[in-house]
Amino acid sequence: MSIFYNGSFLGSAHILAGSHPPKSCQLLKLPARLHLSSPAASRLLSDVAQRKLVLDAAVDIGGTAKVLWWDHRFNVHVDSHFVVDPVFLDVIDQENKAKLQFFSG
Repeated sequence: MSIFYNGSFLGSAHILAGSHPPKSCQLLKLPARLHLSSPAASRLLSDVAQRKLVLDAAVDIGGTAKVLWWDHRFNVHVDSHFVVDPVFLDVIDQENKAKLQFFSG
């Protein structure tokens, strides 16, 4: 997962491979490694002082889905836009857009 702040790459988080049961929801907690460049540092301090940090993230996840007795490869791309309170790490607002692609054969 790539994480962006103010249009610049901020860092990344690694999503481990695994399985997911059908018709279920799973919350993933991902440790992230962040790298802040000098131009973004002053803006970040201002946003932290206002307790409103706007971030974007993008991730591609691929795998195999079993439908009846056939396995189908898939890829899902998710773009996320979220606002976080950097003091308490609360998510104030979040919007996600996902695009799913199935492959036959």
